[in-house]
Amino acid sequence: MADFEQVSPVIEVLVSATLEASNGRVTGWVGDPGFRGTWDIVWTSVATIFICTFTLLCLNVPAKQDTFYVLFGRRVLWMLLAIVAPEIVLTYAAGQWSRARHSLDDFHASGYSQWTMRMAFFADMGGFLLDARDSVPFPLNAKQLHWLVVNNHVQYPDTDVDEIWDKSKQDRFARFITTFQVGYTILHAIGRAGQGLAITTLELNTLGIVVCSLMTAFAWLHKPADVRTPIRITMVASIADITGGRPWRTTPLDFIDENGPGWAINVQPFMRMPVIPPDRPIQRIPNDRFPMNPYGIQEYCLCFATLLFTAIHVAGWHFSFPTTAEKVLWRVSSLILFGVTAAFWILETAASWKDEKLRDQPTREPAELPLAWEFWTIGSVAFLYGVARLYMIAEAFLELRDLDATAYINVNWSMYIPHV
Repeated sequence: MADFEQVSPVIEVLVSATLEASNGRVTGWVGDPGFRGTWDIVWTSVATIFICTFTLLCLNVPAKQDTFYVLFGRRVLWMLLAIVAPEIVLTYAAGQWSRARHSLDDFHASGYSQWTMRMAFFADMGGFLLDARDSVPFPLNAKQLHWLVVNNHVQYPDTDVDEIWDKSKQDRFARFITTFQVGYTILHAIGRAGQGLAITTLELNTLGIVVCSLMTAFAWLHKPADVRTPIRITMVASIADITGGRPWRTTPLDFIDENGPGWAINVQPFMRMPVIPPDRPIQRIPNDRFPMNPYGIQEYCLCFATLLFTAIHVAGWHFSFPTTAEKVLWRVSSLILFGVTAAFWILETAASWKDEKLRDQPTREPAELPLAWEFWTIGSVAFLYGVARLYMIAEAFLELRDLDATAYINVNWSMYIPHV
């Protein structure tokens, strides 16, 4: 820190000399200083994280009775998840993307070529509400809607893409600002690395979140944001006529497709916790529903993003930490992040094979998920992952007490790129 401490007095002398020579006035253009402060590092990183997690988040249609405080709390919860474990949010988005593609194929194969990816996302987020004479209205997912349409229980929705997108409250200007800020964050990190300037662990954490947020936004490219009001679909036949008395857990149409698995519907009952949402039939499709395993391009994007996310943290292997203990803990945590990511996908793939066998049974009751071995193995791995990630987030701020002097030097071209 000695070299950096010597810089500040030099700058003060130069400024004082300039002012004295010019009688208190400066003629011509004056560039920004070539240094930044701790607040600049914190503000830029925190603002970027907030913009990414807030703007790019697309949650499902809420229940009619959900209040402002419920919606606000739900959004904050998912923003925190996108900060602590951004690849989990990305996994949900990739799964929804895969399911939307399946829905597109199903509707097109049935002769409904006007069905689009945007409509598929809208359906799976609870955008269509079934109104039957012997049941309270409840949301349909895309697969349930397709079954009802092809079996002539309801008419194909009289809606179009423009009407659905009109319900979306995506702010294009806010997304432009987000894209600009994300681009700046990536270029800034590349510039610092190229010029041999220190990158803080806070900036490294921000870069990892940015990468996952970009891939999440790409997966949700066709998903409407902040839709509050669903479209009602009326069914002439009664629920009893089409269900045949089959058992159900979330809606009477579980025999077509269950609105699971998910934390609220499956894991909380397994842990003897209150089930959320408690109403039956459910009045909204939970955001934590994992619809299906990604496949094809979705799987490749997810694999690339998760590996890149872990690689970004491993890149801090040779960073200059305040103490040796912190350097060792960062290295251990980054390895845990990489190992846990690999182990999670191995265990989840094995669980999905078992789930597929259950789904293939022609006459079955709703599956009892999660499986005991699945819960305890994945739960243990997730706990280890959480400890590693929380340490990395904590270290991102602890490191600010003692940084490499070059961490305060600006990239020589960053002053010409406007950013938040």
